[in-house]
Amino acid sequence: MSTKGYSLVEVMVAAAIVAVGLTAAAVLASTLMQQQELNAATLRAANLHEQAAKLYRLDLRSGDIYRILPENCAGGSTPPSNGYALSFSRAVATNILVSGTTVALEQTSCIMVFASPGGSGGLTTNGVTIVRPSIRVKYNQN
Repeated sequence: MSTKGYSLVEVMVAAAIVAVGLTAAAVLASTLMQQQELNAATLRAANLHEQAAKLYRLDLRSGDIYRILPENCAGGSTPPSNGYALSFSRAVATNILVSGTTVALEQTSCIMVFASPGGSGGLTTNGVTIVRPSIRVKYNQN
């Protein structure tokens, strides 16, 4: 007696292999989407951080910088929901000698904190040191 076809066991094994493959593909797609959201948030934060540093170098005050930036930015160390927190340290004046000329500089730190996407509740922090020429002129008042 010759029968053609697959046995029930063979069909079940093939179905299990296909199910494992489809599940792995779905998990991979989900992980890639979460990673893409994290990368986009990190890139947005880095862009805002760079913009904040450039505005600070143009001698804008931190309150003005928060209002100018296009995203939801606030001062302090805790970001608002779907936003970013920026904080600037107090500027430290320093002088350097360049080709026989003394150049006055100000140095400050800018810290950015933003919530990690996906509702994990984690915060990501990034810091940068900003140096700008000191253009403030101090007059002696007698």
